[in-house]
Amino acid sequence: MKKIFSMRLINLPFIFLLFGISHLNINAQDSINKTLKDTISYSEENSQKVIEFGQLIETSIHESDGDTFLAKLNKNIFFDRVLSDFPKANREDPFIKGYLKGMDNALKGFPNEIITDVESGAYYDFVNYRYDTEAQTYYALFRLYSSETGMNYHDYRLVKINGELQFSDMYIYLTGEHFASTIGRLMQYTVPKNSIIESQKPNPESLELLKAFLYNNNGNYNKAYKIMDGFKSELSKEKFLLILKTLIAGQLDEKKYLKSLEDLISTFPNDHTIALNKIDYYLYKEEYYEAIQVVNQLQNETEDDFLNFVKAGIAFEDNNYDLALNLYTYTIDNYPDFFEGQSGYLSTLVLMENYADATLYLDRLITEGYDKQDLVEYIEEEDENGENILNGYSISKNFADWKKTE
Repeated sequence: MKKIFSMRLINLPFIFLLFGISHLNINAQDSINKTLKDTISYSEENSQKVIEFGQLIETSIHESDGDTFLAKLNKNIFFDRVLSDFPKANREDPFIKGYLKGMDNALKGFPNEIITDVESGAYYDFVNYRYDTEAQTYYALFRLYSSETGMNYHDYRLVKINGELQFSDMYIYLTGEHFASTIGRLMQYTVPKNSIIESQKPNPESLELLKAFLYNNNGNYNKAYKIMDGFKSELSKEKFLLILKTLIAGQLDEKKYLKSLEDLISTFPNDHTIALNKIDYYLYKEEYYEAIQVVNQLQNETEDDFLNFVKAGIAFEDNNYDLALNLYTYTIDNYPDFFEGQSGYLSTLVLMENYADATLYLDRLITEGYDKQDLVEYIEEEDENGENILNGYSISKNFADWKKTE
């Protein structure tokens, strides 16, 4: 079964590769959890600015304009967030200066990763915004979806500088933490002894972890996975590393991927931040009811009606075609340019053997701009395995008659 939610991490170069491997001191810690306030007040004026910010970011990605995207990133505040758990950090320290330079270079490539996905057929859309009263700021939620690599959400944390909204961090749903927390963790994994963290006992598996990172970066996923799956210290319970292990395993085979998901979920059974991983796990186990329940929880949190399309796909896999058809109907009505929703709706009609409505829908697609010959070829073509889910309709009299019509 194709993974629905297991999207890879944004392919940032691992910053620790900029440094030597000697004197490493690794300490598995929780994510940066202090609430840093941005003190943007909630108002209609600010809410409108958030909408405009969201539209600008979405447009910059769709138009392959990485410079406009980066102009909205407040790097100084982002770096402050990364260093917030390191009170000893001195920005003039050679290690810190080199680390910040590495982060700066990595951040410059961030929008290009999303742009590349979109140019390859992915969707990156501004979903909505919310106001976080505890953090005293707004968040702008974006959805990244691809039929090939899955789904992820980016929740941009906003700051207001001289009346202009920028973002200083983002919560990434796949990792279950803010981006600054992830980068801060990489910093913890690569910090030279006594540089920014009080003296502590070195983790004996630190060099092995670095090797795993190097193997992963070079595409040697088997060796990276073998190392990470063999950890015995507290690193074996570190959520970020467990998530990273699932992503590496996803490059290998289904057995390793499923085991990695089980390791993650059994270690954090009640952690709502790993919802995307849980959905994939339940789908692999063909536990469709449980999968839809987690999607419902995610939908309540994000208020993203696009997740009806995801639930339609789960219902389809469960052969619950009545539910799938209802959810696909919602999708094609509310996302009229989304071909996968249209394809799902047509496939459901075909498997329900409702060929009359399938024919009517083909006529509707033509009125919406599709070429008839393209639709004919789509219905008749076989996939890479020599199969055609629409075969029943493709050999039907309904389809034969429709092909003859002008």
